[in-house]
Amino acid sequence: MQVQEQSLTPAIGASAIRSENKTSKDVSDLEELTTDTDPDPNMYSITIAEALDQNKPLLVTFSTPAYCQSATCGPQLGVVKDLKSSHSSDMNFLHIEVYDNPDEIQGDLTRGKISPTLTEWGLRTEPWTFVVDAEGLVQAKFEGFVGPEDLELAIQAVLQ
Repeated sequence: MQVQEQSLTPAIGASAIRSENKTSKDVSDLEELTTDTDPDPNMYSITIAEALDQNKPLLVTFSTPAYCQSATCGPQLGVVKDLKSSHSSDMNFLHIEVYDNPDEIQGDLTRGKISPTLTEWGLRTEPWTFVVDAEGLVQAKFEGFVGPEDLELAIQAVLQ
């Protein structure tokens, strides 16, 4: 087994990547942005860069609910959406779909194109969730499923 000396993802304490991901302003339908069957439009309304410019904490989750390799992306997005309902006035919540063309896949992952935002963030697996403070610094990151209790602790840390 080989272990990398340094993670490819942004380190704790490092600046979050100022990605210009696609948003609802770039598409005609949210199906072009997400495989979530019940998407929250607010999670697709601004780019990561725009969220960082607001000087508010940010939670960004990278997942593909319909095509997740680990079967945890849908539940992870559900946890994030539940937490958003309690904290949306204090911070931004964004979902970045793993695939750049989810509406074109139609069950055939060979058609899938990985989102450039995942590449920018150094993500090779999914799901990933990052909690960023108001200064734009990564304060917590989670690979795989993370429960609501742990995410709530990370959120509380950036809201203080």
